[in-house]
Amino acid sequence: MICVQPRDIGLCTATLFMASLSQYDDGMANRNDATPQKTFAEAEIKVALTEDEFTALPAILRKLGFVPERKIRIIDYYIAYAPSPLGGYDFTRLRVMDGHEHWITEKRWIRDAHEKAIRLEEEYELSAAEFRLRLNKAESYLSLDKQRLSFFGRIEGQDAHAVLDHLVLEDRSYYFLECEVITTPALAADTRQDILQWMREHLPLRDIREAPSMLELLKSVVEARG
Repeated sequence: MICVQPRDIGLCTATLFMASLSQYDDGMANRNDATPQKTFAEAEIKVALTEDEFTALPAILRKLGFVPERKIRIIDYYIAYAPSPLGGYDFTRLRVMDGHEHWITEKRWIRDAHEKAIRLEEEYELSAAEFRLRLNKAESYLSLDKQRLSFFGRIEGQDAHAVLDHLVLEDRSYYFLECEVITTPALAADTRQDILQWMREHLPLRDIREAPSMLELLKSVVEARG
């Protein structure tokens, strides 16, 4: 099992950066609108794992029909974020995968027609130059470095991704499983419940409860550091 120490947490400053909502909006408003992009709703459940569960899950997922896709190193930079009135955070994130794929992602919480909170996601690929420009323009950011093993399969008849993440923060290892189905805003809340039920029925996990987001985890580590 490969453990990668994060390169930095809050590299630019020792204090937390809390972007205002206007800064957060500007992060996406300045994008190159000619670049192809996609907007969708993500229905996902992420749970924390023990090391033993993390080790056992690849074989279990294969038995459930999931096919391994790739093992990659991911470095994330949260360049702007703000608390959402619906809970959690809205944020803009830059991502490097295996040192040569560059992406920008915006995630935000909204209410659907039934007043349920759902999360929309918009992302598109950047050139290396565009990526460096955006990162250099950020006043500050939070960053993490993790190893990811991804699988593709089906959950309740829908195409799904299951990813296993391992990262080390402050000399402590963290393990996570995330199951995700990309869907429409109208179906996101119900699809999320389908994923949760599938996980409870098929995965022998000790505790299937929603884990903190990576951003929330990073903030807690930085705040604990003081």
